[in-house]
Amino acid sequence: MDAKTVKQNKAELIVVGIAVIAFVLGLVAHLAGASIANSDTFGYIAAPIPLILGIVFLISYKIAAAAED
Repeated sequence: MDAKTVKQNKAELIVVGIAVIAFVLGLVAHLAGASIANSDTFGYIAAPIPLILGIVFLISYKIAAAAED
């Protein structure tokens, strides 16, 4: 492996790691907030947060995968 490929692999792992951590934190925050606030209005605001973070995860993964090519 040359230095560029190693650097790209490290970048991919960093991006995916950040995205996974953000997704897990968003999911935990969503569940905790929903159980504490137990109101319909808060639920409508908090419900799409895990989906949004999941989309961020997929986008960051695609960017990292494209960097390898």
